[in-house]
Amino acid sequence: AQEMVKTFNGPDPFREELEALYRLHAAKRSDYTADSGDILANYRFSASMMGVPIERGMFGRMCEKVFRLKSLFEKGTAPKVSDETAADTLRDIAIIAILMRIEMLSGEAK
Repeated sequence: AQEMVKTFNGPDPFREELEALYRLHAAKRSDYTADSGDILANYRFSASMMGVPIERGMFGRMCEKVFRLKSLFEKGTAPKVSDETAADTLRDIAIIAILMRIEMLSGEAK
């Protein structure tokens, strides 16, 4: 069976989303990492506080975001925190996934 692929005239929405993810991460990075230069400083700190490997801490954070998304979908109403939409939560999940991949690849190099 041939797969239908939707094409877009104009800007590539996937690329636009990736660029939006980068801008969001760059903006939040300063607050979460105390400008340390370590893009995973907050995850390293929280993982050490919990006594778990960083990947587990990051996965826990991702699961929290997935649970929030599940809750929003089940309720079917607007979120109480108006500036944290389901779309925002999906971006958070995507950023955490990318950061987890970076951490996992850096661990393979050691």
